Amino acid sequence: MTEGGLFQEWFDSISSILKQSGNLKEISTQFGLLRSDEERVSFGLSLACVHDVITVKPCFKPKSALESVNLRNEGNKLFQKKCYHEALEVYSCSVLSAPIESHGSELSLALANRSAVLFHLREHHQCLEDIQHALSRGYPYELSYKLLDRQGKCLFVLGRGIEALDSFQKAKQALYQSKLDHKKKDVWLKELEMEICRCQEIQTDKTQGMPGVLTSNNEHSPPQGFGLPQLTHKGNSKFISASCAVNITTSPGVGRHPVATQDIHVGDILIIEKPFASVLLPRHLETHCYHCFKRVSVPLPCYQCSTVRYCSDACAKESWDSYHYVECQYLDLIHGSGIGGNAHLALRIITKAGYKFLKDFRQEIQDGLYHSDSRESGCRLDGCYISSDYLPIYCLVTHSEDRSISDLFRRTVMAMFLLKTLQGGAFFGKEPCSLEDLAFIGGLILRHLQSNPCNAHEVSELQLNLNSVATSETDEIASGIFATLSLFNHSCDPSVTRNFYGDTCVVRAIKNIPSGHEISDNYGTLSAVSVKPERDNKLKSQYYFTCQCRACEENFPLYSEIPSTASPVYKCENCCTPLHVVDSSKDRALSVVCSGCQCSYNLSEMTAILKASTDLYQQAMDTLLIKADVKGTLSVFISHLGLLEKLVCHPWKDYNNCQEAIKQCYSIMGNCHVMK
Repeated sequence: MTEGGLFQEWFDSISSILKQSGNLKEISTQFGLLRSDEERVSFGLSLACVHDVITVKPCFKPKSALESVNLRNEGNKLFQKKCYHEALEVYSCSVLSAPIESHGSELSLALANRSAVLFHLREHHQCLEDIQHALSRGYPYELSYKLLDRQGKCLFVLGRGIEALDSFQKAKQALYQSKLDHKKKDVWLKELEMEICRCQEIQTDKTQGMPGVLTSNNEHSPPQGFGLPQLTHKGNSKFISASCAVNITTSPGVGRHPVATQDIHVGDILIIEKPFASVLLPRHLETHCYHCFKRVSVPLPCYQCSTVRYCSDACAKESWDSYHYVECQYLDLIHGSGIGGNAHLALRIITKAGYKFLKDFRQEIQDGLYHSDSRESGCRLDGCYISSDYLPIYCLVTHSEDRSISDLFRRTVMAMFLLKTLQGGAFFGKEPCSLEDLAFIGGLILRHLQSNPCNAHEVSELQLNLNSVATSETDEIASGIFATLSLFNHSCDPSVTRNFYGDTCVVRAIKNIPSGHEISDNYGTLSAVSVKPERDNKLKSQYYFTCQCRACEENFPLYSEIPSTASPVYKCENCCTPLHVVDSSKDRALSVVCSGCQCSYNLSEMTAILKASTDLYQQAMDTLLIKADVKGTLSVFISHLGLLEKLVCHPWKDYNNCQEAIKQCYSIMGNCHVMK
């Protein structure tokens, strides 16, 4: 745990005060004897120096009418120069800075001006949304003829003629209430009459069976993408985010882990899960929705700060109601403290759960209403394991027993900081909170500060370079805590891959997994790209275990060390024993008998089948690398990988290459940003 920034200064000051007191050894001994997180936080609450040093005051970028006006004026200048993309961003900053409560002023004007840029960029859907937002936020009626006219033009282009006609007629009515002089009114009136006539002509043509032209060749519909997929098999009645092809079991030395209940094939979708809580990383605040993590170029504002952006009113409201109301005025302090994403995630987990729920939850735990059995841990009394419940997150492993006293003390001090943030952010309501309740909530924060590093997952986005698809890389945009994903064990040669659609994680198989076999994920240490000592060091320091997966046990080579041999080593389809030609005479070399199960194989036939599949695979690979074409290539890759699993022994470079191509396809289908 190596956070810097303001928190490091606080922690150093507290440590120095304790050393100077002469009681450091006694305090350390007392702290080391504590056995629960609640006790540790209670101990922290008793230290005067913690309260003296850690000061939590509002620190955020508030709304500013003046700044909004200045930004809008700057946007106007860029708009007049036809610098539309630059104007769009400046107008967006004006929207974010405008006070929400000032009805009919800066916010509605900023939204209206932004709609003009969007119209010129032919982003008609988003233009309509901004017009609606501006009108609903009290845009001056005497100016509304301009917005209604723009609305009508957008609707006409989108083929919504009747709605367009209604907008133009409303614009005409509003024009009479405008403060324009008679000459300008007449010009506007003539233009509106022309638009009205055009709409009426189109409607007449449609009633007479004429096709009409209601779309523009320049209209760009919103990107369709691939959309959130569905589970390959029917849903799991117990582990709600998983398919019925997955079950969770437990075994000595391995703990809980998922296994296949039936044969799973490459490409099968096994898990679709939203996080219980998630946090956008600070460096993506200007590009992504703060709540759902979608890229947003036309953002909507927070109710209080000028920092975060949302893709919709729904995201803004859900964010505020569930957690942002607590964090908003301390957001810059949280980011500037240097505590990191996992610590912010711990705070977010608590705010999402809510104070009232957690008080009731405490009583239910004390009353023994939840399963203590390791396999049932995190399940409701009816046996269901649900991603949106707090219980599975609470039950995740913390490794408290593996941590040093100094590590636990540092995390306790951090929990104190986050606890003070909750107090300042009205998490506890208006009534004073007892020391007992503070210690309980602080103990939960401390619990998640320990469990998150072992269980949280990064939320990623592919940065797609169309000029170099092969080297396009994923970027971490957020972190989240996923109840079902956290049940997967690690393998340095995993059988699944994770991709994200907004904040939702989709888990797909990248190997064929026989029924009864474990389904393994990867914790960031792949055997193909890092040597075993490096992997061991990372896994031991962060996850407290030594990996014993097949790649480690058999010492799989790095990808760069896999020989590019002329032909692969084939294997028996029945028992996976390598097939070696004993008699190399011309007549016998065509067939071989498995030394394990005595099955007979025709190597010439196997070679021909593999060559035909390899030719198609190479063509598909070229297409993917040149065009980033997923729809035309993914099925070929999946078929080829399935054949390689059936016929060829590992390691084999084509197997790795094909698997990586499949993973790249899935990345393109999920969160994907095309680099300019």
